[in-house]
Amino acid sequence: MEDIETLKVQLATSLQRQKELEHQLALIPQQMEESAARLTMAMESVQMGTWDYKPQIDELIWSNQCRKIYGISPEEKVTFDLFINNIHEEDKIFVMQEIEKALHSPDNGLYDVTFRILRFDDGEPRWIRSQGKVYFKEQKAEHFIGTIIDITDHKLAQEKSARLVAIIETSDDAIISKTLDGIITSWNESAKRTFGYTEDEIIGQSILRLIPPDRQDEEPHILSRLRRGERVEHFETKRMTKDGRLLDVSLTISPVINTEGKIIGLSKIARDITERKQEELRKNDFIAMVSHELKTPLTSMKSYLQVLLAKAKKEGDEFTINALTRADVQAKKMTVMIQDFLSLARLEEGKISLHKEIFTLHPVIEETASDAQYLSSNHNIVLQDCEDITLYADRDKIGQILMNLLSNAIKYSPKGGTIIIGCEKQPGKVKIYVRDEGVGISETDQKRLFERFYRSKNEKIKTVSGFGIGLYLVSEILRYHNSHIEVESEEGVGSVFYFSLNTEAN
Repeated sequence: MEDIETLKVQLATSLQRQKELEHQLALIPQQMEESAARLTMAMESVQMGTWDYKPQIDELIWSNQCRKIYGISPEEKVTFDLFINNIHEEDKIFVMQEIEKALHSPDNGLYDVTFRILRFDDGEPRWIRSQGKVYFKEQKAEHFIGTIIDITDHKLAQEKSARLVAIIETSDDAIISKTLDGIITSWNESAKRTFGYTEDEIIGQSILRLIPPDRQDEEPHILSRLRRGERVEHFETKRMTKDGRLLDVSLTISPVINTEGKIIGLSKIARDITERKQEELRKNDFIAMVSHELKTPLTSMKSYLQVLLAKAKKEGDEFTINALTRADVQAKKMTVMIQDFLSLARLEEGKISLHKEIFTLHPVIEETASDAQYLSSNHNIVLQDCEDITLYADRDKIGQILMNLLSNAIKYSPKGGTIIIGCEKQPGKVKIYVRDEGVGISETDQKRLFERFYRSKNEKIKTVSGFGIGLYLVSEILRYHNSHIEVESEEGVGSVFYFSLNTEAN
């Protein structure tokens, strides 16, 4: 009886296992279908197409994604010859050789090729990567299946990166990248030539190695600006080489931003301008020397003119008075030009200094307007609302600014008219302006008007003499006063130049 009961239990267990096995077998088609669906979704998410080629019957099947990559409609029949014809001409022989190699390699049969195609719909060239495997039966290729993916964007990014690397490595400028903490992360060949450090010596070190001790405070200031996403352009300073030499350099520093818009580092371009600075110094020395040499005979000449003019007036000789007056005007013009060249030389040597004091503005304007009136009898110079104003500034340099603005107003108003020197009182400041009725300034010229040596392209004033340094000097002198020059102008109507100065010491 016990044996019978045992057999019954074993039989029941077997039946249960059989049912479980039948259930699992029933699930296999569903699981396979789900796996296939997941695989299809995964391939579509990465925009990967599939292809299936049976070489013995010359049948080629492309998936929908494969057709999208090639730009061919779902209804159009695809053949192996059609596929070959749409390979870029420069890559066609190479691809055919790789296909033949895979089809005749029973021990391997692998295929992995990157090449260009020409899309069927618009002929656009695209880079693709195709991978596959050949399955053999009795040493003959029976089935060739694989995948295809469009890598054009990646390929173009690689080419762009390669070009950038080539540019960086062949650049005459030192190109350096660093972290937000100032640690050097890359160093090109020109940086090695400029500063003397090899990559192994400098990468991982602080950028402070290149900064002279007396300029160490520059780096925190620059870093703070860059962390805010600003760009530092053409910042002229000094940097130090491995052997301790000081170089004049022009720096352009930009934040490196990732795809999420976060600043992850900094890129610096350093140009050695030592030779240019030395050349400028020699030029400025020459200008200063010549200007000084000219001042002495010019002063003597002006003195003689004044004596002769006084004598002519006493004798009532109108012709001589007129001739000497004109000569005196030209001498004054030459004095202003020499003064401008001297100021330019001192400015570029960094030797310009301010002697600020509290003074009354009106006498300075009267004196300047009186001197300017000598330059023209066709213009009426009017003073407006400048009484009872005191300034805290360099008196002589403010006079120089006003003379430059008045001289320009006269030169660029060839038909004459009224020139107004006016003042507008503001809390703790005064706005000073010079208005003319001249030819006006185009918007294009206004953008560059205060650059050194820039001359307007206006055909109406092409005969007006000048070197393009007057307004540059005005803007620089005002910069030393923590101010700036501005202009409003309309062609054919006139211009107004204005700036603001403090009325008391800060």
